[in-house]
Amino acid sequence: MTAGEYYSLGLRLAEADQLGDAFLALEECVTLDPDHGLACKELARLSLLANEVRAFTNWLHEAQRIDERDPEPHVMMAEHLVARRRWEEADLEIKIALRKGAGGDLLNRLAGAQAVMPEHF
Repeated sequence: MTAGEYYSLGLRLAEADQLGDAFLALEECVTLDPDHGLACKELARLSLLANEVRAFTNWLHEAQRIDERDPEPHVMMAEHLVARRRWEEADLEIKIALRKGAGGDLLNRLAGAQAVMPEHF
């Protein structure tokens, strides 16, 4: 199978709530294509669902390495930090995502994260 096929399989497995198999498929995707940023972000998302915060962070860093201009890893991290009530760190990630040009759905996600944050933290 190709990296793209493993990525598609991983998404289908994740959607079917077969997280262990989804991880394996997505990791195989990244093994075949170390610059597959979408797979890294999906692995980060699944890691967070599995409460593997260190893996979540590591996969986001890998996605950032692949494409420094991509604001989505910062949006994902901001959402995570807001959920943990780590306001200052979340605010920093939001600012980075905005500087990187977050738009559309990402901008809506950032607005949602900001809406949860206290006015003065």
